[in-house]
Amino acid sequence: MGKNKLLIVLALCLTSYSSYAQLTESQGWLFINHKQNLNENFDLLADVQTRTSNQFNYFNTLLLRGALSYNFNKKHSAALGYAYKGDWEREAAGTAYTLERRIYQQYLYNFKIKHTELSLRGRLEQRWAKEETTAFSERARAFISAQIPLITDTAFTRGLYTGIQNELFFNVQHKQHVNNHFFDQNRSYLSIGYRWSKNIDTELSYMYWFQKEMESDYRRNVIQLMIATSF
Repeated sequence: MGKNKLLIVLALCLTSYSSYAQLTESQGWLFINHKQNLNENFDLLADVQTRTSNQFNYFNTLLLRGALSYNFNKKHSAALGYAYKGDWEREAAGTAYTLERRIYQQYLYNFKIKHTELSLRGRLEQRWAKEETTAFSERARAFISAQIPLITDTAFTRGLYTGIQNELFFNVQHKQHVNNHFFDQNRSYLSIGYRWSKNIDTELSYMYWFQKEMESDYRRNVIQLMIATSF
């Protein structure tokens, strides 16, 4: 093979590998989060999340999550929960449906630095994902967030704020059933929010979502609208 032909083949291989190994997508998410206080010690937690496919073409993911949380005090809590996740991907032969069920345990630490509200959360998930067969895996998640008041009242019960958060995901058991990597994904998040009262927040955010797959990396740009309530 001549030198020029070899260079052409190498360039094609590198181009093919680059396009396969690094995939970029754009999505939209709607996230509704609610906490219902039952008494001094117990809360009910509920999340509803919908996601679009690439380029916002259609809604293809529904995530439903609920948990019972026990409050050790105003800063520390632990929860046990269940989640359902359904994905519908349009293909030439029709729509492919993937089901995932999870049981999860989490610890949450909420605290303040002056009026800035911070949260640290650790979560362990047992996951059963089903396409043709059901595969079990376990994942750990580490989360940190801050809500920083911008134009608010002195008690930060109403007004404009910015949100910053990051979450890391690690496959701690049966990684071969997911993406065959210990490191699973990272989500970095920046938002502008408005607190209507001490019970209702809304946020419009941008999230950069990096995810490992078997032989490729996904980079997703996500626009999310979040509504958080607490009663």
